[in-house]
Amino acid sequence: MYNAVDENSIADMLDTFYGAIREDLLLGPIFAAAMGEDWGPHLAKMKAFWSTVLLASRTYKGNPMMAHLQLPRLTETHFERWLELWRETSARLCTKAPAEMFVQKAEGIGARLLGAITQYHDHFAAQTQQ
Repeated sequence: MYNAVDENSIADMLDTFYGAIREDLLLGPIFAAAMGEDWGPHLAKMKAFWSTVLLASRTYKGNPMMAHLQLPRLTETHFERWLELWRETSARLCTKAPAEMFVQKAEGIGARLLGAITQYHDHFAAQTQQ
């Protein structure tokens, strides 16, 4: 079990988490459609993202909001399942303090993404009804 958040714990967390995502009946097909069979580039990008979020490494270059807006509309159910798997993975791999750090950041990111996705899709739905 990891006692701290570092590059190794982030890498293990993401490898394990995305292994669970691939098997998940709700989320697996969404990720498979977006990435196909080659998960390597996505995993590398997510490791850089979480390193930037948790360690201020500034290794991530990208726009996660735009990436998520380009997917079919994600709902609260999708984000709840994503967080459920994230919490399970962090609890399995980390002691209490690093697990809480992983979860706290994920909850905030998930809430911001869901809010933006909802606003984006609702805005375009309202425009098409006019």
